[in-house]
Amino acid sequence: MEISYFLFTGSLGALISILAHSVAYSGLELLGKPQLSSALTLVQVSVAETLLHLMGGIMMGALYWLSWGLAAVVGVQWWCRGLGFGVLCALGIVLPSLASLCLVRREPLLQGLTVSARWLTTCLLVGLACSWQWANG
Repeated sequence: MEISYFLFTGSLGALISILAHSVAYSGLELLGKPQLSSALTLVQVSVAETLLHLMGGIMMGALYWLSWGLAAVVGVQWWCRGLGFGVLCALGIVLPSLASLCLVRREPLLQGLTVSARWLTTCLLVGLACSWQWANG
């Protein structure tokens, strides 16, 4: 398979992740509770963060292609392989970023958890999308 399929699939998985989080935050904001809206101003998705997730999705797609679709993992469904890849990527991205935000920079815990949740969702969706592409391509 060509690498371009996985680069495209990784970027789409990352953008869908950011879109899902934006829709979820908008839905929470529509609830209209004052204490909730003040907390949501901390967790709004910026354009720079969207571009970072896009680039991260592209790199994870390239990493999936370089790993040959986790060819050593045999006898499992495509979605199990995709979730496994997503969890492995999340261990390398989410835990260090959460530690950096909460321990070193002293950011609020809510902001650290939302950034980590966005990256976890991106890793899982990119892993699932690339695994599906490998199985059906």
